[in-house]
Amino acid sequence: MASSGAQSIAIDECMALDQVGEMAREHGIGFLGNLHVSTVLFEESEEGADDVRRCLEQGGSLPGYVFGLGGPIVQHINPSRLQSAVAAFLASRKCQGETASSE
Repeated sequence: MASSGAQSIAIDECMALDQVGEMAREHGIGFLGNLHVSTVLFEESEEGADDVRRCLEQGGSLPGYVFGLGGPIVQHINPSRLQSAVAAFLASRKCQGETASSE
């Protein structure tokens, strides 16, 4: 996919961000993903905030990374878990902005 001529690629929740990030860097493209939708929003075996942090820690240092879901949002999700994941993402963005402005 990375060599197809696309400007960016979206990845699913099973792909490793660091490996995809290296491929994207080699081809000069962006990449989007990979919040674990199935575990975070359905099974309640993982906290949304923890997976948001994983995504941002693994992908955030790579050029072209865009935080996103690694799968579709369907009608059977737990809305409070999605809200928790979104809140964690927004909080991390706020902290990054404060760090950047204080340097």
